[in-house]
Amino acid sequence: MLNYFHKFLYVFSGHHRQLFLLVGIFLLTSILEAFGIGLIGPFLSLAGDPQAVVQDSSAFAWAYQVLGLNSLGSLVVWFGIFIIVIFLIKGTVYFLSKRYSYKVLFDQRAAVQKRLFNTYLLAPYDFHISRNTADYINKITNETQRFGFMVSLPMVEFVSHFIVVLTLLVLMARTNTLLLLVSLASLLPAFFVFSFLLKRLKEWGRLSTLAREETIKAVNHGLGGIKETRVFGCEEYFRKGLEEHVHQEARVEILFQSAQFVPRTMIETLLVIAIVGFVCVSQLLLGQDFQSAISSMGVFAVASLRLIPAASNLADCVGKLKNSSHTLDIMYLDLKEIDNNEFSKQDVRRLPGSSTHDSKVVTALKYFEKLTITDISYQYPGASKPSLTGISMEVKKGESIGLIGQSGAGKTTLVDVILSLLMPQSGDIAVDGQSVYENISSWRNLVGYIPQSIFLTDETIEKNIAFGIPKAEIDQSRLWYAIKTAQLEELVQDLPNGIDTAVGERGIRLSGGQRQRIGIARALYHQREILVLDEATSALDNETEQLISNSIRALAGSKTLIIIAHRLSTIEHCDRIYVLDKGTIARSGTYADVVLAPQA
Repeated sequence: MLNYFHKFLYVFSGHHRQLFLLVGIFLLTSILEAFGIGLIGPFLSLAGDPQAVVQDSSAFAWAYQVLGLNSLGSLVVWFGIFIIVIFLIKGTVYFLSKRYSYKVLFDQRAAVQKRLFNTYLLAPYDFHISRNTADYINKITNETQRFGFMVSLPMVEFVSHFIVVLTLLVLMARTNTLLLLVSLASLLPAFFVFSFLLKRLKEWGRLSTLAREETIKAVNHGLGGIKETRVFGCEEYFRKGLEEHVHQEARVEILFQSAQFVPRTMIETLLVIAIVGFVCVSQLLLGQDFQSAISSMGVFAVASLRLIPAASNLADCVGKLKNSSHTLDIMYLDLKEIDNNEFSKQDVRRLPGSSTHDSKVVTALKYFEKLTITDISYQYPGASKPSLTGISMEVKKGESIGLIGQSGAGKTTLVDVILSLLMPQSGDIAVDGQSVYENISSWRNLVGYIPQSIFLTDETIEKNIAFGIPKAEIDQSRLWYAIKTAQLEELVQDLPNGIDTAVGERGIRLSGGQRQRIGIARALYHQREILVLDEATSALDNETEQLISNSIRALAGSKTLIIIAHRLSTIEHCDRIYVLDKGTIARSGTYADVVLAPQA
């Protein structure tokens, strides 16, 4: 339980003061409740025989004199009013504490959602290689809600109910120890049943999480490629996949929710049997005078009315915490993994033998002459051999170079290293002699990326070109320069809403060539000096590929281009071409030297 609480506090970071304040409020509520219930016994005794109680109790005698009452009946009334006030205060505090607990709960859920999203955004690129969007969506939406209602709230309520149960047990022990022992002994069957269920609650929680993630995957796969789904008639396949996972989650949730009522039902039944049985046995077998025990039985009756739901809710909270332990584990591990990773704490990459610099004081990178890549090597985590070994090249400002080679030769890995998405185990990349790893943020401001499949948001053409810029801050002159240079002007003029035309999810309302040109315009709008094109025309038809190639060639001289090409015609006009083979540069030279010249 201590390990669980440690993980909970780690995920709940930043709101510990609110958490402990909430516990303090619940503690006050429990004390008021126990105090109020403890007054029930004396009140019943006072109401039954005021004269004897006042004579035997110095407290009642003192109150009678101080209040200046003229009858014992008035003392009963005033004492009853006092008890009512205590319970009104307790009820008010309880309501306010509940309201405050929900405020803390939903504020914390929002904070965890922001923290997770920020964590994933800043995570190293290789962290994302083994993940998928369904995993992220499930954690940021479903699991954070589950953390709020199945971890945070039950954790606070657990403390609250535990305090209530503990204070009531102390009160009952002072009232009638024998009856308390009988009541606790009667709960042993419920304890054993609950221990049996706890072993299964965590596994049900894990299966529920996996089912939700698979459900999101099924939705993404079926609706994300709706054109292919419809053309190939795969609707039934995805429908069955979704049906399987939603029913799996339903089965697990039925088991969990049903199990929650077992301890509660048993506790309520067994406690009632114990108390009623004790009274009956006392009357019939022990011959005790029930009238003499009316005050203690009154305390037990009222305490039990509160103890039964408190104990049931305590068991309910423990069940929820156990069931949601998988949710807590996955959120804790993700946050911990990134927090422990130096790349999330600073934007500095220190290679063996390099000096230590503070990225905030290092001079911003300026690209005037050349980009130098020196002896770069990279190996993916868990891979048996490096993907890049000793890669070196020099690119002068305004040049265009092509990268070719068979699939798996290391082209995309090299581009990811150049984009600083992957950090090499050795080697360096420098701009005009200054290592880019001394100021990664500045380096990223120099580089633009145009992939084979352009990511477009379900927004307007304007917002997709000025990607990541609020509409009010979009520079219209830069926007139209990018549109004209990427040869998008004619398309924009033909559209009824111009640059305010929505492109649809993933740009579904545009052709492949139009999406690629928006990708080029995006890089131009952000004024990147170096443009990296990763098979940017390989999925296009010949005519469209020619148009995009013309757009790319128009940038030669003004921008430095690094082009991964599937079609050799795309790199025909490059100043230099590098052929990669098994992670090394096999040969390099002009198009004539590398492509046209016969190979030995």
